[in-house]
Amino acid sequence: MMKVKLVKDPVWGYIELDEYDRQIVDTISFQRLRRIMQLPLVYLVYPCARHTRFDHSLGCFYLAGEYAKHLGLDEYWSRVLKYAALLHDIGHTPYSHLLESLLIEKGINHEMMSIRIIKEDSELASAVEASSVRVKDVIEILEKRKPESTIISGPTDVDKLDFLIRDSYFTGATYGIVDVKRIIMMTKIIDGKTMISIRGLGVLEELALARFQSFMNIYFHHAARAAQSLFLRGAKLIEHSLDFSSMPIAEYISHDDYTVWCAMKTNEKSRDIIKRIEGRMLPKRAFEGRISHEKVSLAILSKPHIKKSVEEEIASMAGISAEHIWIDTPYVPPLPLSDSQEVAFYEESVEGLRQVSVESFLLKSVSEVYNIVRVYTESDYRERVQRAAKEYFEAFPRATRMSL
Repeated sequence: MMKVKLVKDPVWGYIELDEYDRQIVDTISFQRLRRIMQLPLVYLVYPCARHTRFDHSLGCFYLAGEYAKHLGLDEYWSRVLKYAALLHDIGHTPYSHLLESLLIEKGINHEMMSIRIIKEDSELASAVEASSVRVKDVIEILEKRKPESTIISGPTDVDKLDFLIRDSYFTGATYGIVDVKRIIMMTKIIDGKTMISIRGLGVLEELALARFQSFMNIYFHHAARAAQSLFLRGAKLIEHSLDFSSMPIAEYISHDDYTVWCAMKTNEKSRDIIKRIEGRMLPKRAFEGRISHEKVSLAILSKPHIKKSVEEEIASMAGISAEHIWIDTPYVPPLPLSDSQEVAFYEESVEGLRQVSVESFLLKSVSEVYNIVRVYTESDYRERVQRAAKEYFEAFPRATRMSL
């Protein structure tokens, strides 16, 4: 009988890893996830938010196993699904989504890097295949080419279900309380499509609201975003040494939060930014505008050359140097209701199962893009920048401006 190792997880309890699972977990590329924070720099606001992509990936592995049991998958496809969940974040850059922007500027994202690592890291590929699981099957799940792919990336995927609960636990915030087990029990794959029972509408609304509140109060907390904006600017100052998109896989997986922090701390260009973060001397929010229910988002401002131009314009209007202005444009991505990743519902009757449409004001309201634009500056320039930013952004529709 195969030995099983029990890993104690504060969120899901004991997670079982057999010898094949452990071979994957013990690879260098997976162990690296211990050194990549799930919520980079959010500990400056929520002190205990120091959990990692390693913890999260094990949680996703566990939930994929729960889905597999409920859906009645056989032993082989259960293992494929669990390994896809385990490895879905293995391609993350250091500092997770914060430095992923360096990849995105080159047309790559962490999902693409995950697939590349699974293909090119021989140690990892060998560990997967030791269980008789074909690497190509894991990749097909991650590439969204199987009906079960929505369990890994979809409206009620294991990623979302784990990070909402886990981030709530480690921050101490209570926004991410969701009845995960009920969501799993209400899920079926019908005609190749993942659907949720109409009886699960209430818990799905609960999930949607928890997700929205978590974005607004944890991920988009103004002080956390200030720290992240400051850090990202420092990383860009030494971008030539952090060109993750062009690195060989062996070099890529040698980088983690520690290597980047040390690189920035020892480089004279970025050293002062690290000192500021160490002392929690963060830029202050001078302006915030919010646009809801708009199809046209503020994403254009996230383009580096446009953001720089806007920062320079606001700085000029305020009579200060552009180095003292930071623009941040977080937005809550929609919970899909109308595309290939949509939330679909089924109803059980004497005739069998059939897909049905559902009207939910709550789901509809949180399934629109919700845009935020913030302008940060130093304390001494706050009033000047506030006036300049208000004047600059007054043309944006439906923006609610706040005097801060």
